Amino acid sequence: MGANLHHEVKRRRPEPELARSQIEPPCYAAGTPLERTTRWLAVLTGFSIPLSTSFSEIVTGLFMACWLLSGNLSAKWNVIRRNIVALLSLILFGLLLAGMSWSSETWESAGRCVLKYRELIYVPMFIVVFRDPRLRGLATYSYIVAATILLALSYGEWLSGADFGISSTNDYVIAKDRIIHSLMMAFLVYLSAVEFGQARSRAPSGGWQRHAHWLYAGIMALAAYNILFMVQGRTGYLLLGALVTLFLCQRLGKRGVAIACLVVGATAWGALTFSTLIRARVDQTIAQIRNQFGPQRRHSPDPRLEFYANTLRLIGRHPLCGTGTGSFRAEYARLVADTQDIPTSDPHNEYMHLAAQVGLPGAGLFIALLAVQWFAARRLTGSEMQMGRGIVLTIALGSLFNSLILSMTGGLIYAYFSGVAFAGLADEPETGASQADNPPAAVEPNSCQRSAA
Repeated sequence: MGANLHHEVKRRRPEPELARSQIEPPCYAAGTPLERTTRWLAVLTGFSIPLSTSFSEIVTGLFMACWLLSGNLSAKWNVIRRNIVALLSLILFGLLLAGMSWSSETWESAGRCVLKYRELIYVPMFIVVFRDPRLRGLATYSYIVAATILLALSYGEWLSGADFGISSTNDYVIAKDRIIHSLMMAFLVYLSAVEFGQARSRAPSGGWQRHAHWLYAGIMALAAYNILFMVQGRTGYLLLGALVTLFLCQRLGKRGVAIACLVVGATAWGALTFSTLIRARVDQTIAQIRNQFGPQRRHSPDPRLEFYANTLRLIGRHPLCGTGTGSFRAEYARLVADTQDIPTSDPHNEYMHLAAQVGLPGAGLFIALLAVQWFAARRLTGSEMQMGRGIVLTIALGSLFNSLILSMTGGLIYAYFSGVAFAGLADEPETGASQADNPPAAVEPNSCQRSAA
């Protein structure tokens, strides 16, 4: 009887982890049909971002519907409440929603503006879906492939002289305006640099992956040239230099700072010397400063500094609560009604735009969200830490000169890569009853987190 019992216990002993991982389905193939569809739509979102705004709207609309209809809402909330990035993003959206109640505009106009900030809701939704590391890797490659296709189309237009997209005299942009195009290319350079480092460190002894880092090196070079010599985007110039500096500092530490100064300085000198586009944009910037702050104030073709000055006046009138969500266009028009200044619906600065609508606390909350993401990235590992800080730097700098979250593509880039980078924060071990109720992902490394996705 003892021998039989011993045999029974031995037979019921769990199989080794490796054997179980070999028979478990991939994360994107597990769960109910709606759960699988939600994951694929999340990955497809990354592919849609560089190529088509309309395509992105359709995909994200379907993603949100499937995310809600797939159920397990209490488990999803359990993931969100343990992720500080997801919570702060929801709080900021809630403040904009509350701002409708004191808006000087109609409910309809305020509602349209709130919808433009829906990417703040996508952040926690993507965080829930991207809890599996393999899915996060697939999501990153999805964006890289689509951005590379956009880059190839830009070069195709440059080489052929044909017009494939947005008509422009000097800019070879296809699906987006030059600001967003240059931003996406700068982020593509950064992501390719991260993948370049990862490919070199894990390159096998044979096979095509052995040379994968050369592919990423080529993408980096082509995207950088596209920014500097083919597109007139000052945001892209700034982001390219900042992201290159960030990458070198992350990889090389203190040596990276010195190398970054040399690389960025040499690139800036070469671009100013050989790129007529950059020289033109630098001259335009100098002219804007002179027109705005010179002895006699003049209007510039791109009156961005004029927008900043007038928006600061709006903020000064209602610093605590602003004039309500969606009110900026009407309030700005009233402010410049008796002047020759140009009305606008966008101050080209996300911090000022939020402060004008929901007060300085709203802008402060946005800054706090970015700051929390920056410092929370220290708790991530490898490429996700680099990606987390890369997306924060991109949005933080880009929002100084553009209302990026208000923009469909800019906001979606932020939401998507915030989800990819910071989804792992929800899986950090907890203590007490909450840990028993929600075991960390490390217990089931091959689980697809079905209850939360």
